Amino acid sequence: MKHSLNESTELLYLKGIEGSYIRETEVSIIGYENGGYILDRTMMHYQGGGQPGDKGFILSGEERIRIYNVVKKGRKVIHLSMDKVDLKKGKLTVNWERRYKIMKMHTLQHGLSSYFFNEGGMTVESEVFPGYGYVVLDKEIKRIPEEAYEISRKALPLKRYDLSRGDLDPDTLKRCNLEKLPKSINTISIVEIQGLDICACAGTHLLNTKEIGDYWIRNTGKKIEFGLF
Repeated sequence: MKHSLNESTELLYLKGIEGSYIRETEVSIIGYENGGYILDRTMMHYQGGGQPGDKGFILSGEERIRIYNVVKKGRKVIHLSMDKVDLKKGKLTVNWERRYKIMKMHTLQHGLSSYFFNEGGMTVESEVFPGYGYVVLDKEIKRIPEEAYEISRKALPLKRYDLSRGDLDPDTLKRCNLEKLPKSINTISIVEIQGLDICACAGTHLLNTKEIGDYWIRNTGKKIEFGLF
């Protein structure tokens, strides 16, 4: 079955900040293309936006279809799998332990990038993995501020909301490179860490920075690495 252009996969992790915590959902299978399944809905994040694709399974009866990555090709979200089975429905489950570490890392990255911005360094590249990540700044900063080590201790709540492109305030979102937003996107997902950071982002995040736990930071010039203990 082919996935027509007027069909799209509902991204459940964009349903408020709570959407990132959805671990399983019933799905309809639209088709199998380019080595993977296209579903009507998913809580799995696709590879991109500075974070890796999720992993998990589609369960249906005795069938257990392994999803080893999720990618986006054009408008299609593809759940990559070597197991090609003719199914119409199933239950999609995410590898939660791995996903939760990625959420911790992505939220940490936002907080760190905000502090680095205040020190004069704009994040031009970032990537997170389960337990490890890095940011690349446009210039070296003179110091890592002490506050950068206190993000989890401050226990700051997060929220996600949508803004239309016309409502984006460049001054409020000055840390973000809004030029990277595709012109075709009219509704922008915003992730806000209370009192610390506001940035356009379609990634997965925590409800509160206290969930990050202990972490380390290492400065290697313009590239700054960080990770979980």
